[in-house]
Amino acid sequence: MSTLINGVDLDAVLLEAINAAKIIIQSDWPVIRAEVESLGRGMARDMMFLHQQHQDGSLSDHDIGLFLDDQKIVARLRLRSIAIVTLQLAEAILNAMTAVFRSAIYRALGCAVQ
Repeated sequence: MSTLINGVDLDAVLLEAINAAKIIIQSDWPVIRAEVESLGRGMARDMMFLHQQHQDGSLSDHDIGLFLDDQKIVARLRLRSIAIVTLQLAEAILNAMTAVFRSAIYRALGCAVQ
């Protein structure tokens, strides 16, 4: 059963807020996806490079370990850029949901929307 406050259906408001969040997530997923895919392609290239260099005798097991340690640092920095996008995404989701609830609260309380 829905909860109504002055004709404002809270279940409907919640659904609207969730849908607002979904729209934000869908619009930002390509940015996150692109970075993750790029990181994955880079890791695959590194793997092919290491294999070839190891086969040629240019890199020892120790050298490969050092290379991988350095690449882990680079990957961590790239993943942090995703975290920044994710933090921005969280803010956008919060803003969208808050806007829905703010409007519903003002309607429910009979106040002018500010």
